[in-house]
Amino acid sequence: MTSREEKQRRMEIRRDIGNREVGVPQSLPLSSYPYLGAHACFNCQKSFKLSYEKDHLCPECGDKIYLMGRSFKAPKRENREQWKKVQKLYALGFRFHSYGGEYPPLPERLREVNQFVEQHPDHELRIAEPDPSLLPNER
Repeated sequence: MTSREEKQRRMEIRRDIGNREVGVPQSLPLSSYPYLGAHACFNCQKSFKLSYEKDHLCPECGDKIYLMGRSFKAPKRENREQWKKVQKLYALGFRFHSYGGEYPPLPERLREVNQFVEQHPDHELRIAEPDPSLLPNER
C-alpha cells in the first residue's frame, strides 16, 4: 500500500468515528467581494485599501480621504516632501490608474511638478478636474 493510499485509509477511519468533519467550503461568489482601491489621507500621510463603492473618512483622524487609484504606491509616512508631491499631483487632477501605455513617468520630486504639468498638460493620468483647495503648502 502506498503512503497516499494509507493516508486515505486513515482519513476514512477518522471520518467514520467522527474525528474528522468534512464540510462544504463556504465561499461567496466573486461578484460579492468588494473591490479595494488605494485611498490616501493627506493629513495623516497614510494610505488605506478600501472599497470603491462609497466615500470614506480616515480611520485615524476622521478627515476625508481620497481615492488615489489602483497603481498608487504610498510614500513612507515620514517623507513629507513625497506626500506633498502626491497631494499636489492629486490636486492638479492626476490619478494613479495606470493600465499600461506609453506616457512620461510622473515627476520624482515636488520641485519638478510645476514644470512637469506645463510640459504634459494632456498626460494620460490627468483625468480629473483640478481642485486648488487641495494644493499643499510647499514650505
